[in-house]
Amino acid sequence: MSKRMTQWLMVLILLLAFGVRTWQIQEMPPGWRDDELINSLVISQKVLDGDWAVYYSDASGHEALYHALNAGMLGLFGPNAMGIRLLSVFLGVITVGLTFRVGKQLANVPTGLIAAATLSVSFWSLMYSRIGLRHILTPPLMLGAVFFFMMAWQSQQSNATPQNSKRHSIVRFLTAGLFIGLGIYTYFASRGVPLIFVAILGYGAIFMWPRFKQHWQGALLMFVLTAVMSIPLIQTLQNQPESEARVAELAVPIVEAQAGNFEPLQHHVIVTLSMFHNDGDDEWLYNIPHRPVFQGIMSLLFWIGVLIVVWDAILPLIKKFQKQELSISQEHKSFAGAFLFAWWLAGISPGFISVPPASLGHTILAQPAVFILLALPVGRAIHLFKKRNMESQIRLSDTISFNLTTVVIVIGLFGLTTTIAFRDWQDYFEVWSERGLVRFLYRADIRDVSDYVNENELADFGVTGLLAGPWDKLALSIDLEHDARPRWYDPQRAVLLSPNVSFSGYPDVPVAYSEAFDSVDGIRAGYYALSQTSYNFEPFESPVCFENGFCATEAHLDPATNQLTLGWVVERPLTLPPNPLISNPPPPGVYSGPRLAVFGQLLDENDIFLSGDDGLWVDPYTLYEGDAFVQQHWLVPPDGSSAKFILFGMYDPMTGTRILTVDGVDHVRIELESNE
Repeated sequence: MSKRMTQWLMVLILLLAFGVRTWQIQEMPPGWRDDELINSLVISQKVLDGDWAVYYSDASGHEALYHALNAGMLGLFGPNAMGIRLLSVFLGVITVGLTFRVGKQLANVPTGLIAAATLSVSFWSLMYSRIGLRHILTPPLMLGAVFFFMMAWQSQQSNATPQNSKRHSIVRFLTAGLFIGLGIYTYFASRGVPLIFVAILGYGAIFMWPRFKQHWQGALLMFVLTAVMSIPLIQTLQNQPESEARVAELAVPIVEAQAGNFEPLQHHVIVTLSMFHNDGDDEWLYNIPHRPVFQGIMSLLFWIGVLIVVWDAILPLIKKFQKQELSISQEHKSFAGAFLFAWWLAGISPGFISVPPASLGHTILAQPAVFILLALPVGRAIHLFKKRNMESQIRLSDTISFNLTTVVIVIGLFGLTTTIAFRDWQDYFEVWSERGLVRFLYRADIRDVSDYVNENELADFGVTGLLAGPWDKLALSIDLEHDARPRWYDPQRAVLLSPNVSFSGYPDVPVAYSEAFDSVDGIRAGYYALSQTSYNFEPFESPVCFENGFCATEAHLDPATNQLTLGWVVERPLTLPPNPLISNPPPPGVYSGPRLAVFGQLLDENDIFLSGDDGLWVDPYTLYEGDAFVQQHWLVPPDGSSAKFILFGMYDPMTGTRILTVDGVDHVRIELESNE
């Protein structure tokens, strides 16, 4: 195949890769996962705020490089689909291009083309290059390291300019070391990358001593540079070892093996090795549970590719027993085969020792190697065909003809790519995205709410949720296209009365004031129903107002259920303590709970505490002047006791400081009517 034809095919492959990664990027995944929101809006935002670090302890620990790059996208586009996901799109496309370069380098042009094309349309690559997670930076950095390492290893010292040749080789080794070092600042799976290069250099020292002897100094400098680059991260982790909690949480098979139970480790190894033909990642987050990477003929080609590189890797040993020398081409195949095998095996090894087995995220280091292995048998077959049909031509006219090998490559490329795409596109864009658990995990119903609000230009409304962190609220705000003002509340304890329109009925939980919701013309947004809310209550003669802008309007205890209903109205713009975005889980020692709560208590006639229930089941940071709501406190006094007084008020759970009323007291006290 001509160089020009190869270039044109790669242009088409890269355009395909970019197109399939940007198509419906705002709608797919079907909503926003909290991991994605935390990555960008908490950790990457730190970079924009000037909080530079090599490692962030947020969300159980994150290396900084992806976030530094992603901060640029956030700064350019803001917190939207482009700002959060476009970096991953570019990195996915770059990975496709580099996979071609490395596939060509380790095998031949057809192998590189097929590997790049099949990777460009694969479910595995689409999953991580369409979502704002740091995993996707791992493959291009690994590919960069492999490319420059192989360039250095394959370089021959020129007799005419030995110093220049050696200098070029050392520069390439150092560039490989730079990529390895950068990878360590990307994702924990990259920490094992230096071991891959140690293993392959050991292989070279055993079977290819003359070449190893020529390059050992450059390889040593590569490791020195990697080690020096790793020092800041190592020091950081030594100073805050608790920030790597996530690694310990995932290493269940290792923990069990240390305790003498090897069954989990055995299970993880079997499942991970099966992920290319029979089993796979069992999490809905990033896969259709137990869906293998390949199927049918693709699985067969992949495992043939593995057998080919194993054969290539042991060929020097066979030749040694036969007392024969390796040819230059055999030496290259053996070294490349050993490299591919070590890369693949080391890349999938996190799936052996972490939860879940066969995780597509934990094994992402192996992704390019997997698709090169898939392409290798076809690439080898095309190479053999080319040798036997070097002069064969297909003539279309007197002026247009094609080399038969080119035709075979194009047919093979198209056939394998469409086979992968037919299965993987349907699985990603239709099957996976429409599953109920995926919709739940990615807040697809909240996106349905935003679509309705945008289409109908709804301004003021409530939305029910569990108030489990700010992520529901952020997911909705990202997708809103106009100045809407949603109020969030937990229907298990509260109901929003003003504004009196709410998206309710989801999540499916017991509702405190179910009679307060009336459907509006059967309108639905996903599982949410548009409802009007109303509630009959007995207000105070004059509200009791607090210094922060809240006023209590009702306090009623139901003696049959011991439920205290408190009514509240926002009298003026609220004065609330700072409430910055905190990751989940938070950094060690960082408070991430609510900053305002209501306490409700029962006291007996001697002012002895009988029962209490604290909480605020409306997000105060989403409320505006004039808003009103009621909420329940569940107060159950001890058997045989008799409640005489209700006590309630507000406080900051972080500091324990009570909020004073405008009269300067820190609580409201109401005497209960006697039952006698």
